[in-house]
Amino acid sequence: MARLVSLIGVPHDPTLPIAARLRPDGKAPPGAIPALDCFEELRLELEKSRPDALVMVGSDHLNQWFFNNMAPFMIGKPERLKGPFPSEMRSWGLEGCDLPIHGGLARHMLKHGYEEGVDFAFSDEFIADHSFTIPLNFLRPGQDLPVVPAFVNLLAPPVPPGRRFAEVGRAMRSGIESFAGEERVALIVTGHMSNSVGGPGMLNNMTEPETDWDRAMWARIEANDVDAIVQHSLWDQLYTAGNGTPGFLAYLLAFGAALRAPPTYRRLIATTAQPACAFLGWDEAALDGGRA
Repeated sequence: MARLVSLIGVPHDPTLPIAARLRPDGKAPPGAIPALDCFEELRLELEKSRPDALVMVGSDHLNQWFFNNMAPFMIGKPERLKGPFPSEMRSWGLEGCDLPIHGGLARHMLKHGYEEGVDFAFSDEFIADHSFTIPLNFLRPGQDLPVVPAFVNLLAPPVPPGRRFAEVGRAMRSGIESFAGEERVALIVTGHMSNSVGGPGMLNNMTEPETDWDRAMWARIEANDVDAIVQHSLWDQLYTAGNGTPGFLAYLLAFGAALRAPPTYRRLIATTAQPACAFLGWDEAALDGGRA
């Protein structure tokens, strides 16, 4: 059977690829350097795990699905994953992404979800926006592995509670590990700490890089208090901390997939260069402990 050998949670702030391009010339904002270093450390951890395939969990920022048509959880199963949108490439200078999709694993995870109580939607037609392409290009820049994309709804209410995200994370892990193959699989999720997009709160990090919400949630993460993390991860609660903060729900998928094993890599980067960024990782040994 396939094995889950790496579990990673990262941000997808589009200013970070800009900082990465400026870094060789010494022009990157100093506050962005720690986040870039975290991406590099997790890239090396991912490489060390020797994956054969990736499952990438991202979202759509109202680029192709909107308030009138948004599945809570969806598996993508076309032949290739392509993105981001041309507007994102123009606005932020993002690199493109064109990866083969592991169709067998995608279809198995979709069907296995029914057995685990998760009715995944599915699509063969979509573009992967920056929430997919930024983590993939930082963590696997060679674009040499097949991927299974999974979309989650973080923006269009009603949004499932953190408890449901954790349940889906467990179902996704079960889908990976029940796949009849020898693949070593890495699961990557991407989300936010406190965050606001547009409006007066967008630049709050310039004066308050780390909010009370960030400190409280990070303390729960440090303690691996999964029950408390879930309890404080309702969409309404998160939205109060910033209209982008519900993006934190994506990390609940990782905590669900970890089966309560504590992360082996934890970094909170809070500077004036970008909103607070959470970097989490579970290595194969930790995941084996969670499996037990």
